[in-house]
Amino acid sequence: MIAILKTGKLEWTLMSRLLQYIISEDIDVLVGPAQGEDAAVIRVRDGFLVIHSDPITASVKHIGYLAVHVAANDIAVRGVRPRWFLPVLLIPPHYSVNDIEAIFKDMNKALREISGVVVGGHTEITPGLERPLISMTAAGYTTSRVIFTRDAQEGDLLYIIGRVGGEGAGVIAWDFEQLLASRGVSESIIRAAKNFIFDISVVNTALEIRDFVNTMHDATEGGILQAIREIAVASNKAITVNLEKIFVDTIVNTISEAVNVDPLKLLSSGCLVATVSPRYRSELENTLENLRKPYSVVGDVKSGKGEVYLFRNSQLVEIINRDIIDEIYKLWS
Repeated sequence: MIAILKTGKLEWTLMSRLLQYIISEDIDVLVGPAQGEDAAVIRVRDGFLVIHSDPITASVKHIGYLAVHVAANDIAVRGVRPRWFLPVLLIPPHYSVNDIEAIFKDMNKALREISGVVVGGHTEITPGLERPLISMTAAGYTTSRVIFTRDAQEGDLLYIIGRVGGEGAGVIAWDFEQLLASRGVSESIIRAAKNFIFDISVVNTALEIRDFVNTMHDATEGGILQAIREIAVASNKAITVNLEKIFVDTIVNTISEAVNVDPLKLLSSGCLVATVSPRYRSELENTLENLRKPYSVVGDVKSGKGEVYLFRNSQLVEIINRDIIDEIYKLWS
């Protein structure tokens, strides 16, 4: 029987099986392929090279902008400033020169916002594509502490920092505008959601709070619930989540309800999930308030084996023990 694979990331059980066919170990590789770990960590002389690749496959408009920030975020949550970028851009044959230029202009805008530079990459016209695809590699270097996803500790508080589902709502507003309008979503809501695309960087926030967290994770594909699951699995801990403490703003809710997607399982770049020892609570919250970043404490870390327990009004409503497929793929299918 041939297994039918679902859209999105491969299940980690399958990915682990596939990794046995390739070489992924080296004496200088401190962190290689591992579930939940945002970026590789490689020992280089007196410091560490942190490097990560991420594709943009679930959006069309402003993919150059998204690609830079999504990859940069995964370096920043290591506590490292992203500096160097290598885009691989595959372009459908029907795209014009102006269309391609727009992607590069978007990349330039994002790079300037975080002081990054492109140091290589690849661009080609690719037969068979209906929409452009871009995979971005980002890298940074540090001689200081590197934060690992696996370092959540029992007793840590679970924080959500930033807008839940904002990236997904923005992508839907840009790429499915006519569908939203046909379902009664107002022009002002769509316009506001489009602006969320330009608020997806966590670089500054992550670098400001790196001294107060045990671990932090950018909520990308699968949304905040997948980010929480990846911390739980990487750390081999259980995490409890109080759903009523998670704030989803009105615009994200309106967009999500219109197309029947769950904002907690929706692209959320720009939103950080972090675990923090209670002794650093005041320092973290003071820093976030100075940055004017919204945050909430939604749960805590307990002994376990990678489970995520979802509670509502003190009642257990779900146990997450499998990877989450991002809700946005429902629209592309």
